[in-house]
Amino acid sequence: MKPSVLAVLLLVCSCALAQPVRIGMPLGDSALRQKLQRQLTQAYTGLGYQPQFIALPSQRRFRLLKDGLIDADLFRICQLDETHPELLVVPVPLDTLRLNAYSLSADKLVNWQQRSDLLISHIRGFKMAEQQEFAGVRVLVSSDEQAFGLMLQGRVEIVLEDGRTAERFLTQQPELAGIAKQQVADFDVCHILNHNWQPLLPALTRQLRQ
Repeated sequence: MKPSVLAVLLLVCSCALAQPVRIGMPLGDSALRQKLQRQLTQAYTGLGYQPQFIALPSQRRFRLLKDGLIDADLFRICQLDETHPELLVVPVPLDTLRLNAYSLSADKLVNWQQRSDLLISHIRGFKMAEQQEFAGVRVLVSSDEQAFGLMLQGRVEIVLEDGRTAERFLTQQPELAGIAKQQVADFDVCHILNHNWQPLLPALTRQLRQ
């Protein structure tokens, strides 16, 4: 048998024997998602595991991870609160996301956290926004289409969203071309494991730090 053929067969065998790891990831392709998929694929395969990426809505992904129905989440903010002991944060920041506040009127963004008269929308389960405290009324929605749609209808004044996600959405919405924005906070993002994968945490941490 030729050496090249043998190498291919060995590779196929090793992949077939590798233990799969089911990793939830956000819907919608993005440069960040692609980058972290490559980074985590390299880390897991280096440890003898075969990552299987599954695109899911944020809240459903989070629920499945807590219930152990998927093994990991591609990324979440590193500052997960302590009310989820079933989750493990791999302590290696992989990137940084910026939370912005968006409004059709720049005046609405002045001291918006202290204004009780404002209706402020964000996607349900979006932790970066959920951690923000403000005096206005919180309006939870299921998508950016719904959040910014409510803004165009005059039913909310402010939308909270990650800058990269929002900019990708807004480039396809010419009616929102003049929207005002304000930086709210920056958040590091980390890979997240279900607690059943505790034994893997030290080795995976070392791999991601390389």
